[in-house]
Amino acid sequence: MTLHALSQRIGYTPQHISEAERAKSPVSEPFVAALDHALDARGRLVALYPAVMIERAWERQRRSAARRTALRSETEDDVRRRDFIGLGLAVVLLGPEAAARAAADDWDRITLAWSYEIATAPDRQSLLPGLAADLKRLSANGGPQRAIAQLSSYVASIAMSGGDCDLARRWWRRASLAASMAGDSHLTAYVRGGQAVQGLYGAHTPAQALTLADGALAATKTPCAGRMNALAARAQALAMLRRKRDTREALTALERTFERLPRDLTREKISALGWSEQRLHHTASYCGMFVGGGEAARENALAMYDGVMWRGPAQVSLHRAVSMIASGDVREGAQHATAILAPLSDAQRSDRFVRKLAVWTLATITENARSEPAVTELREALASAAA
Repeated sequence: MTLHALSQRIGYTPQHISEAERAKSPVSEPFVAALDHALDARGRLVALYPAVMIERAWERQRRSAARRTALRSETEDDVRRRDFIGLGLAVVLLGPEAAARAAADDWDRITLAWSYEIATAPDRQSLLPGLAADLKRLSANGGPQRAIAQLSSYVASIAMSGGDCDLARRWWRRASLAASMAGDSHLTAYVRGGQAVQGLYGAHTPAQALTLADGALAATKTPCAGRMNALAARAQALAMLRRKRDTREALTALERTFERLPRDLTREKISALGWSEQRLHHTASYCGMFVGGGEAARENALAMYDGVMWRGPAQVSLHRAVSMIASGDVREGAQHATAILAPLSDAQRSDRFVRKLAVWTLATITENARSEPAVTELREALASAAA
């Protein structure tokens, strides 16, 4: 595509595009959003925008300190990014002064930016200071309840990742209350559906998850991310209860609702607010651990996951390990699980959404098979995850 053709698509001059392309001028968020849409980047360019703002702020600091060179190591870049994001994305995206008077539309942009961070962060715990800073600004300035609900749901998800189920419940309650105060039925369904899905990793029994899912489904009949979360939670809870026929019917309902979702939800692969096709296959893969099948779903999910995401692929691969062991392939299943966990960081192996599956993997192995060398190796690899 020529600069002129792209210019006609996005409404910016060829000169402006050329300067941005050659890093001769800074870019604005609307410009990035226009490019993302025109180039069918499916949110990837928009997701990178906070990182651009962090890098720009770092460059300003570097110049003001008159440093001629800067060490460029991955570790230092990661620390630097955490320092900036700890200020809150309101400051990163808007600047300190504008963050203090952010409008409702600004907070919509901020919660969207957080949705990418939540979905892709190597260590979710590192996001808590920034989320706390933005929630403090929201409360202090009487910000919109829908933003409070959304950010509170992210904190609840991080609490679950860290294994603190009680803290997660408190933040889910706060998110649900804010969603009700906002009068947003889709957001209410999103919060309750998310709590139902994540509760299956230890905060709730399958029966409790079904009750939460029913509450989310009652909030709205319109196909949306919240309704999909609720339907997925129903299918997974029914599978855990070994209700095979009901599980199949729930998965069918999930597929039919997915077909009616708006395209902006189904195309969004790297945002916590989206509901793309790999999540459909992920759900079927999860169910397969308990009621059998799911191999085709696992293949499809792994093929569709974006490269920047680590948690989903690790989970689906562990679904496969559990199923292999349950079918009698103890050695291969244990070796498969070990191979999946080995490259993960300590923080990633300690993430509850991975750790719980690791525990299930070990629990599936019968007592007489636990002396297998492959099982011993798996137990050592899971030491941090199973703690």
